Amino acid sequence: MWLGYLGDYSGIFYAAAIGLMIFSIIIQARLNSLVKKYSDVPVASGKDANTCVREMLQANEVTGVTIDYVAGSMTDNYNPKKDTINLSDTTYGKNSITAVAVAAHECGHACQAHSNMITYKIRQLIAPVASITSRFSVWIAIIGVVIMSSAKSYEMSDLGYNISTIGIILYSIVVIFYLVTLPIERNASRRGLKAMKEFGWVSDDQYIAAKKVLWAAGDTYAIALASSALTLFRLLLMRNSRKR
Repeated sequence: MWLGYLGDYSGIFYAAAIGLMIFSIIIQARLNSLVKKYSDVPVASGKDANTCVREMLQANEVTGVTIDYVAGSMTDNYNPKKDTINLSDTTYGKNSITAVAVAAHECGHACQAHSNMITYKIRQLIAPVASITSRFSVWIAIIGVVIMSSAKSYEMSDLGYNISTIGIILYSIVVIFYLVTLPIERNASRRGLKAMKEFGWVSDDQYIAAKKVLWAAGDTYAIALASSALTLFRLLLMRNSRKR
């Protein structure tokens, strides 16, 4: 329905949306395949994910962080508020390549927080705002476009334009969040991979496998960024196509 507002750019939007959808499916399928493949391969050192996290924290002089269990598969995360590294069923106490790689990545986030990494702090500030604006900003922009489309006066058209602009500005926060998040995720993976190699948790071949897993996981954030940017592009076209 709303693609009708895209005017001459509808073909470009369709092509980009379809391409992004296909790429997203490929990325997710590859990630699932890699996670499954290396979940059954023990690391050369024989150390489990929990032990590796403790070693990495100690090496980076990070104190006060606890390791907790969280239910689910690949639901691992670092909680900066509680200062906990939460490891899932597929990671907690496991010594597979996937488990150690994922745990090291989450530990990387803990190291970012405790080293006062600027971009990490910025993301933490943006995150709650982006979570809220992502729920209604698109609808605000669309409502503005509808008002513009049905306006019988310049005043109403301007009102619709301003409402749509507010929605677009609010949605831009979501795009900025993903723009900041992607390099943070890559950095956490680099920190984890560095530890895996330096501390000898994995062999050279296993290091390459771990890198594939973490980079595939990071690619999902690249998809999220591209998707949010495409949505922003759509909103801008919709608004500008109805400007009187």
